[in-house]
Parts: sequence; structure tokens; C-alpha cells
Amino acid sequence: MIKLPSPLSAGDLIGVVAPAGYLKEHERYHQGCELLRQMGFQIYESDKKWPGYGYLADNDAARIEEFHRLWQNPQVKAIIALRGGFGCLRLLEHLDLELLRAQPKIFVGFSDITVLHNHIIDRTSTICLHGPGLATLTDSDQASLDRLYHCLTGDWHHRLQEKIEIVRAADPVTGTLLGGNLSSLITLLGTPWFPRLTGSILLLEDVNEPLYRLDRLLTQLWMSREVNEIHGIILGQFSDDTVEPVEKMRRNEFVWSRVAELTGSKPVPIWGNFPVGHCRKNLTVPLGAPATMNCDNGTLYFFES
Repeated sequence: MIKLPSPLSAGDLIGVVAPAGYLKEHERYHQGCELLRQMGFQIYESDKKWPGYGYLADNDAARIEEFHRLWQNPQVKAIIALRGGFGCLRLLEHLDLELLRAQPKIFVGFSDITVLHNHIIDRTSTICLHGPGLATLTDSDQASLDRLYHCLTGDWHHRLQEKIEIVRAADPVTGTLLGGNLSSLITLLGTPWFPRLTGSILLLEDVNEPLYRLDRLLTQLWMSREVNEIHGIILGQFSDDTVEPVEKMRRNEFVWSRVAELTGSKPVPIWGNFPVGHCRKNLTVPLGAPATMNCDNGTLYFFES
């Protein structure tokens, strides 16, 4: 049975965690905080800063301590990741799952945060929000900011009907929405923490990966047999907004074609061009929630149970 974190109200405190990469542009932190304040929330100001530890925000012990400290603080009603990058995989064996089960909270992020999201969902059944990290809020378009606000305040189950590509149509299918960043998800293969994807609708996106690497990642995922029993596939963006539109479409179409080829023996519905990923339009979606893909009207529906 899924657990629904309590929605936020005006004035609620949001904590910022950095479980992954170091943020060089500190102004992005302040800009992201200001955007959350404009939505009516407050930022939990901690004396803790992120000094950097190579490409990580801090050492492993400090990052997991910060994560647990904010999660167990009753004043902090939601947590948003500072950014992605790399580092979440190094924290999984130290994660206090009993704490997370006992105090469900809204947890927002994407990219490398995929690792934490899918593990938390798999082990605690708590819905997590796949959406902009704090440092990307300043780049987000208004539709993405509005969607994030509605999800934070409890309206995450509002359906999404976007201009998508129906790569392969099928009858409506229902499953738990899981996944996120492709390359981050692949790092879990062969570990005790790869999520159970049977019966799921699998969401995938990525950025800065050449076509041969995308091919390698997708092929490895399907050859692992971990996705043999999924019910549907939603493909987001596979480049950022700095890429020329023609090249962006070429990359997306390559992914669509390869996924269709890999799933030829089990023709599940496939959607492409869904607005999630490393772009200005990065709509927040509830990972861990039951969802239905309806190819007749290109609408994604969410349910509380």
C-alpha cells in the first residue's frame, strides 16, 4: 500500500539536501530558495554548508548525516535536492529506512536523485516527486514551476495531457510509475538495490550521453531482463535545451526507435517526447503512484491507491 506524504501549506518549511554533486554556482541556491519563497514556503536555514569533496557536495558521512537530520526534523515538512550529478549510490547502504518509513515526507529531485527515489519507493512504498532540483528552478519554465507547486500542495494526481509522440499505441495500461534518469538507474543493476519493476510504467530520461552510450545503456537494461514485465514506457528528453532542435529530435527519435526494437516481442505502449528531463520544461510527476497511460487521448492519469 502506497504512503502519501502530507501536502504542504503556506509557510511550511522546506529543507535542502545535497546527497550528490557539488554546486559551483552558489547563486543558483539563493535563486531557487527565492522561487520557493514566492510560492509561499519557507526555507529551513541550516548552519551546514557544502564545502565540496571533489565532485561531491561533501564526504559520504556528512551527506547522509544531513539527509537523516532533515528527514527526522519535525519542522521540515518537505525536502528538495540541491542538484543531481553523482553520489547517491554511495549512500544507499547507510540509508535509515526505518526513519523514512516512520516519517513519510515529500522528497523532490531528479537526475542522480533517481537512485534514492527508486530505493525509497521500493523499500518504504512512499511516493517521491520526480521534479526540478533547487539549482534548476531558476531555469524552469512557468508550467514546471506551477506543476511543482501543485504537487507540493497535494495536487500531484492531476492528470497530464501534453504534446507527446505515441511511438507505439496500445490499450490503456496501469502500473506504478517508476524510473527516472537512465544512466543513474543502470548503476543499480547488479546491486541489492535495483527496484522491482514488474507491473510498472517505466519513465526514462537522460542528458549529455552520445548515441552509442544511450544504445549501450538501453541494451544493457533490456538484456538484464529486469524490465521484461513492465506495462508501459514513457520516454522523456534525452538532451538539454542547448542542443539545436533538429539534433534534439534526432536524438529522441533514436531512443524511440531503439526502445521499440528492444520491446518488439512484448509490444507495450511507448510514449516519447514527454516533458521530463534536463530541460526548462521538467514537469513534476509522482514516482511510486499508480498511473494509467491512455493512448487514445495521450493522457497520463494518477491515482492515490
